[in-house]
Amino acid sequence: MASVSTHGNQDKGPHLPPLSKQSLLFCPKSKLHIHRGEISKIIRECQEESFWKRALPFSLVSMLVTQGLVYQGYLAANPRFGSLPKVALAGILGFGLGKASYIGACQSKFHSFEDQLRGAGFGPGHNRHCLLTCEECKIKHALVKVLFL
Repeated sequence: MASVSTHGNQDKGPHLPPLSKQSLLFCPKSKLHIHRGEISKIIRECQEESFWKRALPFSLVSMLVTQGLVYQGYLAANPRFGSLPKVALAGILGFGLGKASYIGACQSKFHSFEDQLRGAGFGPGHNRHCLLTCEECKIKHALVKVLFL
């Protein structure tokens, strides 16, 4: 049995939240909601790439170097725990430095995506209000002026 949609054609327009859930800064003609999936995809890519390309290698190398320094006698081992505390600290610091070193690459990904979205209400040039003057926006702005005056 095939399931049949009873809602009709749902792909006709963007999904708009009900008026009671909309903020005063909501613009019905804005396309920001369309790009949330792309933004979350970039964030996910940045997290994965920063882990595999920077954080994990930095962590492993720093742990190996620290273990080598303890083994060679340049660093003193803890009498109770041996080299474990120094190696663990080196791993944590290497991980953090690796993640931090990938920030520039992630920023460049967001900047390239932002360049694609120029004019769509995204980025520092967009001041978070409806750039298009539609009737709904005019009514909302009039209501805000009346309420706050």
